[in-house]
Amino acid sequence: MKCEDNKLKMTGIILAGGKSSRMAKNKAFLELDGRPLIERSIDILNRIFDEVIISSNDQELYNKYGVDVIPDVHKNRGPLGGLHACFLAAKHEVCFFVACDMPFLNSEVIRYLSKFTDEFQAVVPKLENGLEPLHAFYRKEIIFLIESNLKNAKFKIIDFYPQVNIKYIIESELRLFSNPDKDFLNANTPEDWHLIKELFKNSP
Repeated sequence: MKCEDNKLKMTGIILAGGKSSRMAKNKAFLELDGRPLIERSIDILNRIFDEVIISSNDQELYNKYGVDVIPDVHKNRGPLGGLHACFLAAKHEVCFFVACDMPFLNSEVIRYLSKFTDEFQAVVPKLENGLEPLHAFYRKEIIFLIESNLKNAKFKIIDFYPQVNIKYIIESELRLFSNPDKDFLNANTPEDWHLIKELFKNSP
């Protein structure tokens, strides 16, 4: 499913609705080399996907980036509420969801995961330290499961995993062409951010 310009006919979605409580500031606007993470992520996803949108209830913060900003239909439900609202808004059946605080997004990894979306309803990296549900592909057809979980106060994304046809991409598979230790880093805490800045400074 590709466009003529090699973009995937899928929707790339950046989840920027978190409260960033451990960081004590909006993680989307942490800067590397003078550019906020949200801007860096938009640029990367725009090179991969036919459509890019942001999930956030603070629409005015992101209007300047020229992509649609989608508020939650079900408020205060965490990332699952973002998945639900963006499924409703996305123009493509297949959607890639990623957290806004991942500074080392690897386009090769994302394109590799996308190859399995015809056969599976979800494609999720499975690293040695756990799953990456917010660096994963999901098909719109699972929205009824999300709606059911929202109704029943089951707000973890992984709660619907047992009910879908899911492909786990294990770490050893990813290590053949990428560095999962870096590619999946999140800026959750000030300590994480310090490590990320050091890695960025020392990157070639």
